[in-house]
Amino acid sequence: MSGGPGHSRDQRFAVISRRVVFVVGSALLVGGVLAILDDQVVLGIALLVVASLAVVWRGLVTVRRGRRALADRERAEVPAGAVRSADDPAPVEDVVAALMGMNGDGLPYAIDASPTSDGVRVDVKWKHEEMRWQTLFVRGSQAYSWRMEVDLDPSKARYAFVEHSGTAAVRAAAGPLGAVAYGTWTWKRGKTSGGTSATFVEGADGQVTVTGPAGPRTSWEGAVMIKPADAKVPVFTVLRDNGWRPRRDWFGARLFEK
Repeated sequence: MSGGPGHSRDQRFAVISRRVVFVVGSALLVGGVLAILDDQVVLGIALLVVASLAVVWRGLVTVRRGRRALADRERAEVPAGAVRSADDPAPVEDVVAALMGMNGDGLPYAIDASPTSDGVRVDVKWKHEEMRWQTLFVRGSQAYSWRMEVDLDPSKARYAFVEHSGTAAVRAAAGPLGAVAYGTWTWKRGKTSGGTSATFVEGADGQVTVTGPAGPRTSWEGAVMIKPADAKVPVFTVLRDNGWRPRRDWFGARLFEK
């Protein structure tokens, strides 16, 4: 997704392979239907399967390229230092300072903290992730949001957390009955483990606009993804390295910290 010769080669490959899959896949699809109607069921099914595999392969190419670009995002650096035990936890102000110190302009999320009646609340909020695209027949947008609230209890060196995740999707497509638009909003509250929300799109040059941590960017392809583990792992590593533990520390609890 960067400029230069590599970008041009990727774009040429994307355009050519997309056209080839569309033309060949359409021919195979029509051939498969005609073969089935002509009582050549085995041949028809085989052609339909090949056409489906070609479409799946083309989709995987787009996903792989998008994941490769998102893998280059900046990662938080956990502060180096001696690991403290649960019997000798660090003061809450030291923990908050360590968490806030991981903030960086290149990170896809931001960490903030504010006092509460019982201690301190740490907010870990993913920065804006939205993608809009327009192709010949389809206009759409996809947005993701994620936030984690971590409550710190300085009297016991304990923490509790909850996650909030949201997904917004809008699609408008041209069909046999005219333009059709539909959209959904989904919000969830709870805890996740190893989850990822992602969308990968490609079209003609300038048809895809992505608004992410680095700001808006318009190109021929785009990818948006929220992976909570990228934020949760460093946050909980800092907490545990400073001797802090959840209210119930067991194997199952640790799974939700990833």
